[in-house]
Formats: sequence, structure tokens, C-alpha cells
Amino acid sequence: MRVLIRQLFGQWSLFLVISCMSVTSVSAAVQVKGLYEVEVPVSNQARQERRRALRTGLSDLITRLTGSQALEEFGQFMSVLDRASTYVEQYRYRESVNPDLKPKQKPDLILWIRFNRKAIQKLLREQQLPLWGSTRPETLVWIVIQDQNGRQLLTANEENSTYLSVLTHARRRGVPVLVPLMDLEDQRKVRVGDIWGGFSGSIKKASTRYATENILVGRVFPVAKGWASRWTMLSTLGEQHWSGTGAKIDKVVAVGFDGLGDLMASRYAMKSAHNDGQFHLKIAAINSLDSYAKASQYLSNLSLITRFHPISFEQGYATFALEISGTLEGLKQVLALEQRLLIDDEILPIQPVVNVNTAPNINTVPNVSAAPEDKTVLEITPPVITINYRLKL
Repeated sequence: MRVLIRQLFGQWSLFLVISCMSVTSVSAAVQVKGLYEVEVPVSNQARQERRRALRTGLSDLITRLTGSQALEEFGQFMSVLDRASTYVEQYRYRESVNPDLKPKQKPDLILWIRFNRKAIQKLLREQQLPLWGSTRPETLVWIVIQDQNGRQLLTANEENSTYLSVLTHARRRGVPVLVPLMDLEDQRKVRVGDIWGGFSGSIKKASTRYATENILVGRVFPVAKGWASRWTMLSTLGEQHWSGTGAKIDKVVAVGFDGLGDLMASRYAMKSAHNDGQFHLKIAAINSLDSYAKASQYLSNLSLITRFHPISFEQGYATFALEISGTLEGLKQVLALEQRLLIDDEILPIQPVVNVNTAPNINTVPNVSAAPEDKTVLEITPPVITINYRLKL
């Protein structure tokens, strides 16, 4: 079955804990691979069906990157979806075996699509839409399902269709999740009744070992016309609640991860903004060509940075000029989340650069201390803001 899971999810990495190894420490944020790759179920390989799937895939990708599920609010985006093929870098078909299918049923057909990262980011900048980068905080997920067998805590079971549904919808929204190990340590700290009852104290205590800032608690249960789910997000910002109903479990699981994706994007997606200032990023611990290459590669992968170039080198330091598509505070927030560059100093005082030149009859400003026939020109250039960081080796 592990071969099946690798086939089913390709190279997408959600950094799930699916084995019973001991947990020592877990990063608060991870690099989500395959962020611009989307999978869409299709009925056949006909051109018209492919066009529909490309449109759906682009819509899902924009939701994943911006956090908004209502593309119709963005005006011309409906026509953008009609041109989805122009943003495609690569696509291919594959078969996927659904564990719920009967033996004689045909495997599901999936269209895998990779969109062009730079083209999509340019599109979002032009539309002044928020953009959530590939480094994203992990969320620990506790889900209890009530059915005819009672209440069971969801664990990492490759043959469980609900577990596969969790993987699918987390991947669809681009949210990295952890599933508890439920080993002896977890069992000592929390019970199914604690999760079902929403006892946040016990849940947080059991979650400490996983070192995530965000905890998602889900309760799934049958109702008269299908299924319902209730969700609670526990974080440093307090508690958020939402719920939903659907004909199948898969639909109410989707409600949970749509809510999670919306919350995460609202916190971390950075909206494009016009910047009049210049930004310099001074990075310490640049002591070799290899460390310089690592720093350059890292900057090139940051979605907020639209352009950069080196402007000076000192012993152990490199300084880059940046153009960013968001705010400086937004950039600092992303750097703090990713922890690849560690803050090395406070922001230097911002001082406008003033050049005083004498030039008669050109944009002149009277100088009361000078003779009437003298003219003084003040050239005020935008401030250069320098932030200092150290490359994490």
C-alpha cells in the first residue's frame, strides 16, 4: 500500500507523520513542494474534458495561493480561467486506484498539471491579489469520527478512505498537516472523549510534543440527510469555529480544510503593494561562493521578491538591492516564518538622502539665507531601508 500512496500523491510533500517513530522536535513551518502542481479527476482524455480540468485546476491553484474561494469577485478572472492552458507548464494523465471501488470497477483517471510559477505570480501581482508562499506553518489535526461502531480517532491508515480524504483536501488547499502518532505517550495525555468534547486544555497538552502553533480539531458524525462536521482551530490568536454538512464524509472533511486554508491564508498571504522606497538586504555569514549561491537561490524562491541583485561584498557579508511586491513588514514576517535568514540587527534608522546643488533657473526653490540672485535645488531621493540578517548554515 505504500507504493499506492506514493503513486496517489506523487511528489507532493505534506510532511505527515504516518509512522510510529519517536517525536523529538518538529519545525513550526515547512517548505511545501509541488505548490504549483494540481491534480483533477477526469472522465476521459478528450480535448474538451481536458480544457474543463485545466480550468478547474487553475481555479484550485488560485484558491490555494490567495486563500479566496470566490474567484467571481475578481472580475476578469473568469476570462483568465478560460485561458488556463496558457499558464500550463506540463501535464500528464495517470490512473489512481480508489480503495472504495469494487474490484471490477475501472481505476480513477487523474490529470496532473504543473502551472508556471512566475506567470501565475505575475498574474496575481497584476490583479493586486494576496500571495501565500511555499513556506507554510504545519497544523496538527485531531479528528474523531462517529459511526455505527462508535467514536474513533482518525489515525494514519493507508486503507482508510477518510484518512485519504484528509490528505487529498489538505493537499488541495496547500496546508501542511501532521496526524498524531497515537502511541502510548499520546494515549496517556488525551482520550477520544477529550477530542469530542473539545476540552482544549487536554488537547493542547497532548499536542505540545508536536511543536505546532496551530491545532485543528474535527468532529464528524451522521445526520438525517448525510454527514455533518464541526471544526475548531486552536492557535495563539484564540479559537475559531465553523461547521458544515454534506451527503458524504468526503464533503464534510473538505469543509474542515477549506476553513483551515482560509484562516491560514488570511494570516500569511501578502497582498501586493506599491513601494516607493528602496530596500537593501545585508546578509552575514557569506564566506564562500557556496554560501553566496545558497543565499541567491533562497531569494529567488521568495514570492514577495520580484527582482534583486548584489550591490556590494565585504568580508563575510553580501548586500542585495530588492524590489518586492508587498510590504517590508510582510517580507520580515515571511523571513521569520521560514528561518533560513535569522535577524542579525535592528533596522537601520531611515534617513532621506538630501543633495544640495546650486543650479539657477531649474526647479528652483528660494533660500532665504542666500542673496536674492542665488538659487538652491533640493533633490530628495526615496529613503534606502537596510535590514540585516544572517544566513542560517
